[in-house]
Amino acid sequence: MTQINRRSILGASAAFGGLTALGVGASAAMLSNNAPGDDLPTGAWTPLQNMPFPVQEIYPTAFRKAETTSNGFKPAPMNILVNAGGLTPDEGYNVTDAVTFYDPAYDQWGFGTSLPEPRHHISLVANNGYLYGIGGFARNENGGWQMRGNCWRTGSLSEQWSDMQPMPHPQAESICQPIGPNIHVVGGRAPAGSSNRDWADHIDTDQHWLYDDASDKWFKRAPLPTPRNSSAGAVFNGALYVIGGRTVAGGNTSAVEVYDPLSDRWERARPMPKAQGGLAAAVLNRKIYVFGGEYFSPAGGGVFAEAWEYDPIADRWRAVAAMPRPRHGLGAVTLGNNIYVVGGAAKAGGAETSAALDRFEI
Repeated sequence: MTQINRRSILGASAAFGGLTALGVGASAAMLSNNAPGDDLPTGAWTPLQNMPFPVQEIYPTAFRKAETTSNGFKPAPMNILVNAGGLTPDEGYNVTDAVTFYDPAYDQWGFGTSLPEPRHHISLVANNGYLYGIGGFARNENGGWQMRGNCWRTGSLSEQWSDMQPMPHPQAESICQPIGPNIHVVGGRAPAGSSNRDWADHIDTDQHWLYDDASDKWFKRAPLPTPRNSSAGAVFNGALYVIGGRTVAGGNTSAVEVYDPLSDRWERARPMPKAQGGLAAAVLNRKIYVFGGEYFSPAGGGVFAEAWEYDPIADRWRAVAAMPRPRHGLGAVTLGNNIYVVGGAAKAGGAETSAALDRFEI
């Protein structure tokens, strides 16, 4: 039987201790748990200024930008959305080095200093006043999915990026999140052997690394219980949630696993109501919101419009307002009292790469 996955299609076109462990056979009604809270608001969507260009397979983040006024006074830093790299639809899915930022105060986009090299699937993480770009894939005459372990850093969008200590092993399509003073890189994919040119050269990984930027060193941590790629990640109450994703052998998964950095231990939480991969997540008002993703089938698959709210304290999922512009390979970033959902592609595998930016509020 032919394995169907997004790469073949792309190429062809809270309490931590109180979590409940559920088997994969749990019913959809049990998982959604819409009963208490059916009368709660489900949210609203607003289209905003498009990105400067369409791009997918992105991992944007919030960052702090300070501006100096003409009289020399420096106002309080503003939260902005920053994206770097990704796949653009020109020239058969080009890889970009562009860094763009969105300022919600003006509903406008601008450009920062470009990455040292073009990357797709590069993760952006804001930590200790710096912006980090970690991992991702390079593309040139030697192949389009050359996994990289780079760790780059900048203190300002107007400054050049600096080389930091790379990951011990290349890793991409991972969860990259700050917890306390450190950055955690969890799961995703890694090279299966000496070859590192194409997507087929990589396997799902359970590797979990902690980066200490004070010492510029990497340390190994407890592996992810379910190796998978293209998951969504979020940090709530100091715990890391790895949500959904997919495996090469089994396709999409609904698994949710939670990491406690104090005990270096993982536990299972209630699975998603649907198995979704290539999705995005963000935290707002003590809830985790999850958006979009894609699925595959012999007919080519599709993109999820579903959006979900997860209550980490109650360990409960419920449906919220669906995405008016469904996408996968997108990003979700919290700024103030809103979540900004950006970029991605409107069809499974990469067709109809999008420049859309939508604001979700609830």
